[in-house]
Amino acid sequence: MIIVRTPYRIPLAGGGTDHSFYYKKRNGSLITASFNQYVYCLIQKRQLDNKILIQTTITQFTTAAKKIEHPIIREVLKFFKIKNGIQVGTFATVPTQSGLGSSSSLIVGLIKGITHIYNKKLSKKKIYKIAFKIERKILKMQGGWQDQIISTYGGLRKININKKGKIDIKQIKLKNKTIKTLENKMILVFTGETRSSSKIVKSQKKNLKSTIAIYDKLKKFVKPMEEAIKKGNYKKIGKLFHEHWLMKKNISKDISNSYLDKFYLKLLKDKNFIGGKIIGAGGGGFFLMVTKNLNNSEKFLKREKLDFTRLKFDLSGSKIVKNLP
Repeated sequence: MIIVRTPYRIPLAGGGTDHSFYYKKRNGSLITASFNQYVYCLIQKRQLDNKILIQTTITQFTTAAKKIEHPIIREVLKFFKIKNGIQVGTFATVPTQSGLGSSSSLIVGLIKGITHIYNKKLSKKKIYKIAFKIERKILKMQGGWQDQIISTYGGLRKININKKGKIDIKQIKLKNKTIKTLENKMILVFTGETRSSSKIVKSQKKNLKSTIAIYDKLKKFVKPMEEAIKKGNYKKIGKLFHEHWLMKKNISKDISNSYLDKFYLKLLKDKNFIGGKIIGAGGGGFFLMVTKNLNNSEKFLKREKLDFTRLKFDLSGSKIVKNLP
């Protein structure tokens, strides 16, 4: 049996410009990172029978991959022509549909584990491209490229995509001191709301001209964000997040609502918070907030009875953490 751990992601600037409706017209550019919340996949060949056992929030026994009810697990097994004789279990450390790229992380983790257990060697580039094909083309789940890429590679990455779809991935290298500074100034606050990112992405295409114009502006955040990250300038990052959020929520009425607007204003009552933004497509999930004083902000969040988690950057990406005979 093997256990694969795959991180979730937080977009830092330019998120959304990796959607085909944008980069095919304008070229995409974004900065994204993986952090220490994960989806785990437990995978093992069955020795005594040819059945398939799937264990997620429900348990299913079946005799054929095509009968698997979980769409992601079903399509990954079908892609690799695995018909039976396997068991797959998954669990996550944060709620699904919360804007952290959970579907992509699951697909990448399954590919990593299945190819390992069946002795198929794939490069990281091949893994994220297969993950994209399964998620976007086969399952028809709306979205861009960043989720599959960052969950595969890990770390902090700058991703550029030209109009022809050529992808360039560069690692943003930071000193340990700078990483610790950023980690001690950021916190994820859960809104209590989950949603379908595919629905929100679809809504952005209704007024495409306006959407592209806003993404043009959001893409301009990439350069100053990269500079601020390298310097550990958390105050600048907080201000950029704030401006980004106020701008992005104008793309579609599904990105924000009265509840989320009030939620964000409530967070800003803590004067330690410099600014923040919704992670992912919007509509719910987590606000990534930047604070002057993490301990004081945690005390504020506890008083307000809000759920939160600190974050540490994950620098390894999807990896096998246990390989048991």
